[in-house]
Amino acid sequence: MTRRAAVLGSPISHSLSPLIHNYAYFLLEYPATYEAIEVKSGKLEEFLARELLSHDLLGFSLTMPLKEELIQISSPALQIDLRSREINSANTIYRDVEGWKVTSTDVEGFQFLFRDISFSSVSILGAGGTSRAAIAALAESNVNIEIYRRSANRDASIIAAALGSNMKIKDWDRCAEAWKSDLVINTIPADQVSSLIKGYTAPKLFLDATYSPWPPGLTKLQLEAKGSLISGFELLAAQAVYQIALMTKVEFDKNWLFSELIGKLDSLK
Repeated sequence: MTRRAAVLGSPISHSLSPLIHNYAYFLLEYPATYEAIEVKSGKLEEFLARELLSHDLLGFSLTMPLKEELIQISSPALQIDLRSREINSANTIYRDVEGWKVTSTDVEGFQFLFRDISFSSVSILGAGGTSRAAIAALAESNVNIEIYRRSANRDASIIAAALGSNMKIKDWDRCAEAWKSDLVINTIPADQVSSLIKGYTAPKLFLDATYSPWPPGLTKLQLEAKGSLISGFELLAAQAVYQIALMTKVEFDKNWLFSELIGKLDSLK
């Protein structure tokens, strides 16, 4: 039986998840298909109530604006893990022997990308689900973390994600200070970074969680400055590797699959 999976969100037509998941299934010789499905905010619970009954379903990836909405769904059919509740964000629904599980592979994606990198200070631009996943990924490392957010609405979720790590929350009007850190992580959508572009100074290492249209404004500046860059393509591929492992249950070398997916994505540049 051919299995199926999909990425859910709105807007969703720009998503590259179908490209890399279907390519992974091809490489793994796994009989499945993966598509993008438009699901608007407020419609996720209704959609899942219907779709999770399907026997051929592997699972779902979730992107904006559904990562926080998924955590708010109260359904006995979904088992949401503690970490996802702590960061108030999840991007993965997958099936195991106990039923449907919910987690955030964004955390593992960040940890994968940080595995061979040394730094002592980190600035994170933004406070959404991707930002809090980065905070959780860094929580057990002995680094100084500064979060620059545009409102205080998510401060409780930021603090919960930090798990007691050395973190400071700063107002957005101080974001020009962010560039002094060893590592700067941007999670602000590419069409909302004009204030960041004005104050940009090339950091030692920059991770831009955005990738569309390529190259995003901040990524372009880092490339022009010849600074070290972890692109949004790399984060997309890294978190997808962990989703694929959870959904398919196939054992594979994660470094190998990551390299293959990056090769596929680099062809789009």
